[in-house]
Amino acid sequence: MDVRLLKAFVTVASLHNFTKAAEQLGYAQSTITSQIQLLEKELGVRLFDRLGKKVSLTPEGEHFLTDARQLLFSWEKAKGSLSHSNSPHGILTIGVNESVCSVKLPKLLEEYRRQFPEVEFHIKIGSTDELELWLNENQIDVAVLLDKLWNVPELTVKICEEEILGFFVSPNHPLIDVKHILPHDVSDQPMLLVSHSSCWKNIFQAVMEEANESYRIMLKTASISDLKQFAILGFGVAVLPLYAVRQELESGKLSILDWKGKKLELYVQVVHHRDKWLSPSLEAFLDICKNVNW
Repeated sequence: MDVRLLKAFVTVASLHNFTKAAEQLGYAQSTITSQIQLLEKELGVRLFDRLGKKVSLTPEGEHFLTDARQLLFSWEKAKGSLSHSNSPHGILTIGVNESVCSVKLPKLLEEYRRQFPEVEFHIKIGSTDELELWLNENQIDVAVLLDKLWNVPELTVKICEEEILGFFVSPNHPLIDVKHILPHDVSDQPMLLVSHSSCWKNIFQAVMEEANESYRIMLKTASISDLKQFAILGFGVAVLPLYAVRQELESGKLSILDWKGKKLELYVQVVHHRDKWLSPSLEAFLDICKNVNW
């Protein structure tokens, strides 16, 4: 069986769209269509139902998807076992959240490059949902993310470190001198939140709803740098992980509120697919994550 047919099938199954699958794999749509047709002919079953532009897996396709992913992981392992070098080399594809990429990842990769200069990094930035999808599709080798504790059967969490989620304001903000900040203290404050799907935005919203408190959003933006800048200028209260604002805290541009409400639990996690072959480059990355204070 042609591995390209398996890759085409898994990609279409994940994206539910032939055009998007073709774009991702770098093929013409007609090529993807032909590959799926060849695979269906070889297997003797119909893998997809095509209703207009909507594509969905048939029961046979659903069953085959698990096996197809396993075959691709096995193929990757087989290729790797024939490599003449056991030292880290080649390309390491890393999926990350935006905040992790801008703050934590550079130090990790600096140390990695110092030890293993022959490895090339490919970085894909995405939401937690996208990282999960990319791991299942084998689009990335490993994910580094900030989120609630992951408990996904197909994924293995290798490293997990708790992070603090805090409320940050300019040094002259009226809440600076208030001790034991609770949800009702910030309910009438203009809030600065990320606009994209974010675990810490969802955690904040859940805490406010549980306390039966409303909140006022002054600004939503996808840029963490913009959130910090607006907080520095006194526009409101920014909800961010502590590691993203350490420099501003040290310089006195921002201050952290004395939050005493429900604990806002977040974890930086390093994750790979349970069936992923741990290449020398991936094993080296996991080791560095364990040993570097990042």
